[in-house]
Amino acid sequence: MSVEILASSPQGCPHLVVEEPVPLGGDRRSLTTRAPVANAGTVRVLVNDSLYVPPDGLGTQALLQAGAGPYRIERCTGIKGPDENVLTVNTSLGSRTISLPLGPRVKTEELVRVLRLSPLSEIAEITARNGALAIGDVNTSGPESFVLVSGEGAGTLRFQQRGARGREIYPPWDLVARQDVFPSLTPRNLVPTPARYPQFKRPVKGNPQFKVTYTAMPERCPRCEGTYVENDYQFDLDGGIVTIENEDLLTQACLKAVLTVKGSNPYHPGYGATVSNRIGSKNVRSTAAAIREDVINCLSRVKNLQNEQRKYQRVSDRERLYRITDVSVRPKADDPTVFFLDITVSNGSGVPVEVNIVYSAPGAVALAGTNGKTLGLEPTGLTASQSSPSQFFGR
Repeated sequence: MSVEILASSPQGCPHLVVEEPVPLGGDRRSLTTRAPVANAGTVRVLVNDSLYVPPDGLGTQALLQAGAGPYRIERCTGIKGPDENVLTVNTSLGSRTISLPLGPRVKTEELVRVLRLSPLSEIAEITARNGALAIGDVNTSGPESFVLVSGEGAGTLRFQQRGARGREIYPPWDLVARQDVFPSLTPRNLVPTPARYPQFKRPVKGNPQFKVTYTAMPERCPRCEGTYVENDYQFDLDGGIVTIENEDLLTQACLKAVLTVKGSNPYHPGYGATVSNRIGSKNVRSTAAAIREDVINCLSRVKNLQNEQRKYQRVSDRERLYRITDVSVRPKADDPTVFFLDITVSNGSGVPVEVNIVYSAPGAVALAGTNGKTLGLEPTGLTASQSSPSQFFGR
C-alpha cells in the first residue's frame, strides 16, 4: 500500500504571486514581472533572499565612532583652557550640546549610560562598538542621514572623523505603467492598456538577485493561468503534510493525470492528457468525442503505470485502477469552451470511484453565435454591442 500527499480540490485562486524571481532589466531599473501588478499595497521586493527594499529605498544610517575607551575627561587641560568636557552633536533631528562626565579613566560603558540619560538621546542613538563610543542618526537613512560632532569634547573622545553620512544601498522604487495587452497573453485586436511593474528611480549597482511578491491581474495570473482556480498540496494546522491512500489516492491519481497537459513534464512526456488542445473546435460534438477518447487513453496509461509499479512496490487493490467503467463529456450550455467530465472507474476491490471535473482551457474565448448570446466576449475588451452576433454574422 502506498500513500501520497493530498492535493486540495480546485479552489479560488488568490492571484498572489510569492517571491517570483525577476531579473533586473537592461536599464538596471526595471523589474518586469510575469504579470502586471494589480494591487500596489501587496508588492514586496526581496534582494539576495535577505533584505526587503521598501518603496522609499534602502540605505545605511550615519554612524560616527570615537576612539577606544577608557577616556580621560577633564574640565580644563592646561593651555587649552576650559570646556574640554563639552561636546556638540548634530543629526538630522537637530543639535544638542552636553557636558561629558569627568574622570581620569571613564569607561565606555559608563559614558554610554550617562549619555543615554542626557538630552543627546533625543536626537541620536548612543551605543558601544568594539569598546568605543558610537553615535548614530536614527531619524532617517541614506544620504539624508548624518552625524556631526564639534567642541573640545570631540578631541577628548578622540574622534578621528568629525562627520559621517549614510549611503544609499538600493534606490527608491515605484510602480510605473507601460503599454501592455490586457487581459490576454495573445493580442486579438485588443486595445493596449497600461500595466504596472516595479521600477527603481535610479540604476541599481552590482548584480543583486531580486524576487517580487505581488497580486497579479486575474486574467494574467501565473498561478491559475487565468482560470481563477488552482490546485495545491494541503497541510494541517501544524504545517505537516496531509496524506491519502486507498480510494482517495485512486481519485487523485485520475485527477492528476487528466488535468496534466501531456508533454509538460520533460521526464515523463507521455503522462497527461491533451484536453486543452481539443477545446476551440467549431464542431462541439466532435470535440466532446475527442476529449472522451483522450481521457480514456490517459487513464489507460495510469492503469499501465500502476501495473509496472506493482513489480517494485506493493499497490493495494483499493488504490489500483482496475477498470474504466464510464467517461461522459458534455459542454456547458451557454459556453462551449467549458466541458463537464464525469468519470467512473473501479478499483481492484470492485468499488466504483467517481471523478468529476469542470474543464476550461486558459485563454479560450467563446465566439458569438447565432443564438443571440454574446458568450462572454466582454472580458476580452469588446463592448456588448461589439460582441453581439450581428458583428460577426450580419443583421
